[in-house]
This record gives sequence, C-alpha cells and structure tokens, in this order.
Amino acid sequence: MNTLERLLQDDLNHLVDRIAARSADSAAGLSGELRARIDRSEDRLSGLRAALLDGYAEWARAIEECEDLWILAEIRRETDETTERRRAA
Repeated sequence: MNTLERLLQDDLNHLVDRIAARSADSAAGLSGELRARIDRSEDRLSGLRAALLDGYAEWARAIEECEDLWILAEIRRETDETTERRRAA
C-alpha cells in the first residue's frame, strides 16, 4: 500500500468511526430530508475517493510510461553515438 492509499484508508477509517459513533436512535430520529442529504454526501464522498484512487493509478502509469520512454531515448542516443564512432573509425 503506497502513501496515498494509506492516507485515504486513514481518512476512510476515521469516517467509518464517526458513522459508527452515531447511535441507531439518533439516526432513526433524523428527518427524511436530512437523512437523504447525509446519504447523498456519503455517496459523493465514496465516489470522490474512488476517482482519486483511479486518478492516482493513471498518474503512476504515466510516470512509468515516461520512464520507459526516457530509457528508450537513452538507448537510442547511445546506439547513435556508437554508430557515429564506427563510421568515424
């Protein structure tokens, strides 16, 4: 688990603890509108967390792609230099 995933897991654990701390009685006493707003907010939070993880995974893949291309460019440069030296010899 990387640093971002640990941070997000800590946030999620904190949220779950807060939800669990609410008693069933207080949740049952909520008005329909307030309960609906809480549900929408929690759904939004879940969606944003998933999007953040997806974005992070895409960012990590982009870093790998750049690193691969940089290595390829270095290999090509070295090959071109070797070819030039052979021609000069």
